[in-house]
Amino acid sequence: MCLIRANSSFAFGMIEYIMKSLGMPTHGFNVTSKVMDDELSKRYDHGIFEFGVPSPMFVTLATTSILNLIAFLGGFVLILKERSFGSFFIQMFIAGFGVMNSLPFCEGMVLRRDKGRMSTKTTFTSTLLVGLLYGIASFVLNI
Repeated sequence: MCLIRANSSFAFGMIEYIMKSLGMPTHGFNVTSKVMDDELSKRYDHGIFEFGVPSPMFVTLATTSILNLIAFLGGFVLILKERSFGSFFIQMFIAGFGVMNSLPFCEGMVLRRDKGRMSTKTTFTSTLLVGLLYGIASFVLNI
């Protein structure tokens, strides 16, 4: 829940506040009614998150989960290459914690095949954002 709150509501709230302070038009937030069907209620009973409706809030969450997964896998490869786990323990712990918290998002992007999976457009946009962030970081840090 911390991942969801920090990357969606706080980020969108800050953007809305800045836009409103600058006199720019804001999007607002409308609560919509959801139609319950049998498949949706089964997923709800099993505690499975519903990603069926595309939302811009899912882009930040998916981007964060992809970035955490890449950081964790990159750190794991670095540990195997250098054979020194002690110097990367804290970084791997933080990245692993991020990956564990974002497992439902990774599952919603890749593993699920039902109507509740994350939209392909959201997954693609998030992947492009991660690539852009990596490109900017590698350019700035000269990696």
